[in-house]
Amino acid sequence: MKHLISAVFVMCVMAMAGGVVFAASNDTITVNYEVQAINELNIDDASVTLTVDSATAGSDPTQATDSTTYDVTTNAGDNAKKITAAINTAMPSGLTLKINMTAPTGASSAGAVTLSATAVDAVTLIDSVSEANIAAAFTLDATLAAGVVASASKTCTLTLADS
Repeated sequence: MKHLISAVFVMCVMAMAGGVVFAASNDTITVNYEVQAINELNIDDASVTLTVDSATAGSDPTQATDSTTYDVTTNAGDNAKKITAAINTAMPSGLTLKINMTAPTGASSAGAVTLSATAVDAVTLIDSVSEANIAAAFTLDATLAAGVVASASKTCTLTLADS
């Protein structure tokens, strides 16, 4: 019986050693990967304040200006994106609200564009870019016909969209 147990033990050890002998010295693995579309736009300030409070005698009221910055990252390719701007409702009579966005590298700014409830192109021809602290200025023009306007606000939506 001792010889039988010894024989079984030796056979088990050989079987395990044989498994090691047949193992490969290398192997392969498939690495799956992808890069999805990245389109990020961030306005750096929560608000700007525009107050028309002066005029030169004999002239319309002086334009009010305030600015902020924005950040943009997109991997969309050449001339693939644009930034549009719109406000939630129309401005009161006699008031004009504008935005002038500096374009990121390689893109084109439309200059000062009038904001309304219909989206307007503010920046076009945006390539793949990652840029921060790009200037954006808001202006408010008031005619004398606007009269005195109580403090109010508009929500301006900037959208990074396909060109």
